[in-house]
Amino acid sequence: MIRRTLVIALLLALLAPAAAVAQGGGPFSPLPPAQPTPAPTPEPSNNSLTSDLGGRNTLYVIGGALLVAFIAIGMFISRDARRGLPAGQRPDGRRLREEGPHQHKRQAKAKARQRTRAQRAARRRNR
Repeated sequence: MIRRTLVIALLLALLAPAAAVAQGGGPFSPLPPAQPTPAPTPEPSNNSLTSDLGGRNTLYVIGGALLVAFIAIGMFISRDARRGLPAGQRPDGRRLREEGPHQHKRQAKAKARQRTRAQRAARRRNR
């Protein structure tokens, strides 16, 4: 089966160049004469680019509309991403700063203030 397919492919490959030779008279036949180049047509003199677009103001309006659209899409994506979070991972804006990770800093500052007050009081006593 494979030999039969290879033989058919080989015969088709050998027949293709014979057909090309019959059409043009051989690989070394003279080239056909060159076609004359057509005369260039003059282009219109008016500036069609600006008249088609409507001018600079139209481009600014389109740019502004695109900017507003991109901002709206970004806000929609971020809002949807926040809604997709589980309840325990959502950021809560009503939580106090002291209740969060800054609680240790708040306590450390309070201790430092107490030490400072104690030092001032000791200096006043030693005068």
